[in-house]
Amino acid sequence: MPKTYHVNAVWDAEAQVFYAQTDIPGLHIEAATMVEFFKAVEELAPQMIVANDSPLSANHAEHKGQPTIKSAAMELSYV
Repeated sequence: MPKTYHVNAVWDAEAQVFYAQTDIPGLHIEAATMVEFFKAVEELAPQMIVANDSPLSANHAEHKGQPTIKSAAMELSYV
């Protein structure tokens, strides 16, 4: 069964950016708009999943190539 990861967009009113809260190690995103945020997630999330996958990881056998985003749901938090 494929592993599911979560990326939440949180609005920082003081900095005027959306930033990512995620369970993908090493994924740090800040963007001024939701469009920019989504583009960054689409590009960077699969790269970070692959970068964190090693022969010693429990999920190594499940990753047979580049991960893809099959569905997305957005949760917005305002701070």
